[in-house]
Amino acid sequence: MKRRNDATYVADLDPYKRIFPYIMKRRCDSLVFHQFTVDLTKAVKFVKDINKFQPGNHQYRVFELFLAALMRTIAMRPQLNRFLMNYDIWQRNELSANFVVKEDYTDEAREHSTVVYFREDMTFPEIADIINETIEHARKGGDNDTDAAIDFFLKFPKFLLKTAVLLISFLDRHGIAPKALRDADGLHATVFLANLGSINLPSSPHHHLYEWGTTSIFLTMGMLRRKRVYDENGERSYIDAMDIGVTVDERITDGFYFIKSMHLFQDYLNNPERLMERPQLPDRGPTVKEMRKQKRMLKKQARKQRRQKEKATA
Repeated sequence: MKRRNDATYVADLDPYKRIFPYIMKRRCDSLVFHQFTVDLTKAVKFVKDINKFQPGNHQYRVFELFLAALMRTIAMRPQLNRFLMNYDIWQRNELSANFVVKEDYTDEAREHSTVVYFREDMTFPEIADIINETIEHARKGGDNDTDAAIDFFLKFPKFLLKTAVLLISFLDRHGIAPKALRDADGLHATVFLANLGSINLPSSPHHHLYEWGTTSIFLTMGMLRRKRVYDENGERSYIDAMDIGVTVDERITDGFYFIKSMHLFQDYLNNPERLMERPQLPDRGPTVKEMRKQKRMLKKQARKQRRQKEKATA
């Protein structure tokens, strides 16, 4: 039986999806680029309203609500939490995000790659608290697991470093890499998020996926801006809009599933109060063990029916 210590093998796939990893062997062969403009008008208002009653120094950020909506979307659309490894498609056991935090807005300030893990049923306040704690820790100059791991391996001579990278790659390819290594590596997260609006970049350029690791989605965020729109009657109004660029490994799901997922994402941004409640999570589908058990039961039933038919005709 195919196994990994960080994911479950996806058995119930259409044949054409199973052949994809053999035709498109690398992520760079399978990149699909999507550009969207999301409406954050109600999300911005929701954050402002909830902050009026938020005790303490922490005020919720639009970024936290954006990420909470994204995590809820992936939880409800589990095919987005898949990856390709060793010619097989796998469903992650965890929901996670990776983003870079800069200590200060100067050229010399250090950057920290941070990985955050969430339960699939988490609410917006729970997700926001995790994000805020992670950002505050990074901005205070505290090293995280990623920084510590990189510093450790960079002490090796080059030939040993190359050997270590090859060994880790082999372990990861076969699903036996230690969890501590994956936790320290942001390129094993569900999604890599780049908030480019925070450095005043108005657009959201597309970013490639990495061959290293298992991350199958890279999302860039542009600046939050006022945008003029017109309704069907030609009436003008303004919304809080943001351009986002999404790079996806097309082997994890089909275009129809992805577009429906983006519609759900926008729906959460339009109705952020839904993120205050725990969701009714969908069924992930049968495991290999369950499928084999079902096949055995069907064969057993078929044999029983055949014997009954033979007795009836005897």
